[in-house]
Amino acid sequence: MLEGRSQLSIAALGLCSQVNTHVFVDAAGRALLPAIVWQDGRAAQEAETLDSQLSPEQKQAWWGAPVPIDASHPLARMAWVAAHAPAEWEQTRWVLSPKDYCLLQLTGKVASDPVSSFGLVDQCGVYLEPLLALVPGAARRLPPLQPMERVLGLTLPERSRGLGVPVVTGTMDAWSNMFGSGVAGIGEGAYFSGTSEIITLVSDRRVATAGVLSFLPVADWYVHAGPTQSGGDSLRWFAECVGQAVDTVLAEAAAVDRSQGRLLFLPHLQGERAPLWDPYSRGSFLGIEADTGIGDMALAVLEGVACSARLLYDSVAEAAGRSYPFLYLGAVAVSRGCGARFVRMC
Repeated sequence: MLEGRSQLSIAALGLCSQVNTHVFVDAAGRALLPAIVWQDGRAAQEAETLDSQLSPEQKQAWWGAPVPIDASHPLARMAWVAAHAPAEWEQTRWVLSPKDYCLLQLTGKVASDPVSSFGLVDQCGVYLEPLLALVPGAARRLPPLQPMERVLGLTLPERSRGLGVPVVTGTMDAWSNMFGSGVAGIGEGAYFSGTSEIITLVSDRRVATAGVLSFLPVADWYVHAGPTQSGGDSLRWFAECVGQAVDTVLAEAAAVDRSQGRLLFLPHLQGERAPLWDPYSRGSFLGIEADTGIGDMALAVLEGVACSARLLYDSVAEAAGRSYPFLYLGAVAVSRGCGARFVRMC
């Protein structure tokens, strides 16, 4: 990135990352364990225990909606490490998202932002002490918070050929993807299709809706979002199961007459996140017959993912308190009426 560039040509470096992946590091910034990625459900039991200690009234007051603590929540992960890897937990100084781990490596400084810390902070962006107290030692292992747009520091000389590039704290992937897709104001939203499916909508209000993440307001924006657990990952899984390339599987699906479709697929391969938040739900095919072929199953996988995205959209739109005539797909506006894949396939 720095090849052929001068320091004056770089205004700043900004980072974003998934936030439900966690890196446990010691005081020197060394990772003590492999990162626990967002799809990892090992902390489901710890999440249930923590969630059972919170009332709907507390969740409503803290987050504006009855958001559950699930297996990807940082407190559930901390409780799991404390129970199953006590030596590493004792050495842990910080529990960081991938973005914040990279910030530490680049600048030598530790920080996160309030938006990335959703589920740990209140609607003012302050850590929730009563919540953190549920896991002894959690509070002192969380990074200090500062605004996403603030410069954290300069790159260490050994990380940037001595240039000293300013590094901005940055924020989570859903917000960064939202900006990158073209969303620029209230009444706009985006649909991201990747390993999982993510719907993000911007409004001027918050309507408490179960299963939806309604972030703390920034300026006059209320951003509502939800991630599924398995979107494009379902396609990857099926292609590997049948021993074909993804492009071949897609071609098989395109050759099927959808009007004759009778096969259903539930894409809950590792449980489901928004809007159901059920780590124990599992995927399945329903309606397999003697003449069912790979193309039929491939099409069912695509439609199952599309239907889960539509279910998610309906919940997020309810939280936003309005309808959306179109959504951005990447950097391309896609009409919900005639072009959005996840609506049309439902």
